[in-house]
Amino acid sequence: MFFSCNVAFSSMPVFLPTIIHQLGFSSVASQALSAPPYLLAFIAVIVTARLSDKHRKRSSYIIMHAMLASSGYALSFVAALVSLPNAVRYVAIYPACVGFFSCVTLIITWTINNQDSDSKRGTGVALLQFLGQCGPLVGTRVYPEEDGPDYLKGNLVCAGFMFLVGILAWSLKIVLAKENERKKREWFEQGGDEEGEALVSDGGRAKRTKEIFLFML
Repeated sequence: MFFSCNVAFSSMPVFLPTIIHQLGFSSVASQALSAPPYLLAFIAVIVTARLSDKHRKRSSYIIMHAMLASSGYALSFVAALVSLPNAVRYVAIYPACVGFFSCVTLIITWTINNQDSDSKRGTGVALLQFLGQCGPLVGTRVYPEEDGPDYLKGNLVCAGFMFLVGILAWSLKIVLAKENERKKREWFEQGGDEEGEALVSDGGRAKRTKEIFLFML
């Protein structure tokens, strides 16, 4: 998921002024018009992170924002393909930015939440960065200058990768939910009680032997 997000994350911020410039705006206007999508994304990341913490859920928000980003890229692709007004292609930038910025934030926190020790958290983040940061190797090459001003290939590639993020998040949610059920079943079979404090979930830590660690979904 982090690799796929970084394909979009490393391409849009780098090429956005160029993309807007080739929509017919001046260089100065292109720089100015690049700021509002980032401002909206900044607000969306804060709101999404707050709601995700409040509801103790990660996958649902990742899926929602991944599909939002994918739809933004898809809209930009279709708008260029059928020659819709440039304003439509500019508007499509907003859901794309909001989506992949929010996904990056939640994927990092989800990785940390689902490790039951500090050493595992450190290892998880290291692996996340090592593998995920290979995404820019793809992302920085999907908007070559010769593809302008439509950039059909770049938009299609980013739409596909963000859609993949949503599919992977949904799949991981199913896997973790089954693992939680297995842990609970084994716990009760071994004589564990059904008291809420006997189960530690949502990224908490099992501090006593009677507690078990459950994955955050």
